[in-house]
Amino acid sequence: MSKTAMGGIISVVLLGVLMIPGVVLADACLMAYPTSPCEYHYSSLDKYTVGPGDPLYDPLFDLGGEVLIKIDPIDGDGIALDVYQAPGLTGFVLDEVNQGYFAIGVNYDLVIDGYSAAPTTYTNILLVFDGFEPGGCTPLITVDGQPALFDAGLGYYYPIGDLVVSTPTPVGNAFSDTITLSIGLQLCTGVRVWAFSDANFNLMHDLPGECFTAFSHDVQVPVQETTWGAVKSLYH
Repeated sequence: MSKTAMGGIISVVLLGVLMIPGVVLADACLMAYPTSPCEYHYSSLDKYTVGPGDPLYDPLFDLGGEVLIKIDPIDGDGIALDVYQAPGLTGFVLDEVNQGYFAIGVNYDLVIDGYSAAPTTYTNILLVFDGFEPGGCTPLITVDGQPALFDAGLGYYYPIGDLVVSTPTPVGNAFSDTITLSIGLQLCTGVRVWAFSDANFNLMHDLPGECFTAFSHDVQVPVQETTWGAVKSLYH
């Protein structure tokens, strides 16, 4: 099975937070990634790449001759299996400032991927929008055509309800289910999106640690109808 056919079925370690039978962990992070082509940006503090010939290299996860490896792996083989969820993943970029899935465009489908070691329900999932580009812009955000909400503490967000995770994965003793939503952004050219289960309904992400983020930005240069004429006039 190819890596691009594995969205939602590879065993994922969500920042070491596994759902254990009979135990409810509040405000767990969920994976968020675009369905469109994207790159994964990683930090040298927790991941690095290897190529063919390395003992940890696995051709099943190869992207352009590289496999992403966790530092101090806790999953046995070191491969960063969480990264390979995105079906449109095209490669890896070392980035010491921002980590996550990076895609081009401000209108796209976003996948929220739940994972657990046993059937469970992630309650009251919130999408959070931040990191707007350019800085200081006031965004207009829609989720499936509906406007995002705003909270003074959390910022821009959108509640998407619960996610029941009960479908067994073909790989490993785990379960995974997803929700796919259409994201739209206007008045800003870039945004970061992440998701967590706000189990206690307090609009706060109580558990420490990083969430899996999806970055998207518009690379089109804004122009005016008279721009080309203005350029040509320089050479008259």
